[in-house]
Amino acid sequence: MNITRRIHLNPQSKGSLGKSFEAEFRTAWLDSIDVPWTGSDLDDRHHTFADRHPEQVHSYRLGNEDDSKSTLLGLFRRVSLSDTPVHIIDCRAQADSLIVQALEQLQVLESLAAAGVRVTFFLFPSEDTESMNNLMDLFYFAGDRVDYVIVHNRAKVRADLFHKSGLEAELFKFGACSLTLPVVTPITLLAIKRAEARLGRKLSFAEVTHPEAGHLEPMLAGEMQWAMQTMFVQYHDATELLLPPALVPEELTVSKPVEKPSKNNQRMLNLGE
Repeated sequence: MNITRRIHLNPQSKGSLGKSFEAEFRTAWLDSIDVPWTGSDLDDRHHTFADRHPEQVHSYRLGNEDDSKSTLLGLFRRVSLSDTPVHIIDCRAQADSLIVQALEQLQVLESLAAAGVRVTFFLFPSEDTESMNNLMDLFYFAGDRVDYVIVHNRAKVRADLFHKSGLEAELFKFGACSLTLPVVTPITLLAIKRAEARLGRKLSFAEVTHPEAGHLEPMLAGEMQWAMQTMFVQYHDATELLLPPALVPEELTVSKPVEKPSKNNQRMLNLGE
């Protein structure tokens, strides 16, 4: 199959796993390597993704089963007709069944593949059995028709039922790769929210990493720079699952991330959905 475009999708049911948090790093990475992208925001409760990138992300509202089917049909038709190489879909929690039903009934994966579009699922392992079952259901549904990126969030997940599980082993057999989100301190995350409140709009992570913009004080902007660089290195390693083959550079120039200084008495916290 000749892959000319990629769709990134995080269809998981459980919320507050850092899905939107991770997507923000990914869009910044795409911008840093000059890969055009567009997005769809299916989180009709928050619209964080669309609010941060109003010119590139279109918001959709999922209703009941029939309404959601029509909405998703329109979304995937729109993406299949676009020549933008990467499209990122940020899903709200508890929408996985609606999304899977639409993918199955409309034969979306088969139609996209025929159009040269390959889907990558972003999976976020959690510490509860229900979430693990949800991951397994998504894997059994999609099989080898999609690629997989496993995202570990140490700030949200204490116990790891996924590690060394049969599901992890099967995903790796299918060529999955794994990423680990950096832990950003509560002080920095709250400072971002305060800056957004002052401006009356959401800020992309790329915006807050520049001290000269004045959104964050230099030390906090420095922490976001460290977090972003940490993720960029990991995206580089997973680039074949994130980009169409023609856009995968032979070598991305990404410097090795610096070690984050340890800080005492700080809880681990990441942005949720």
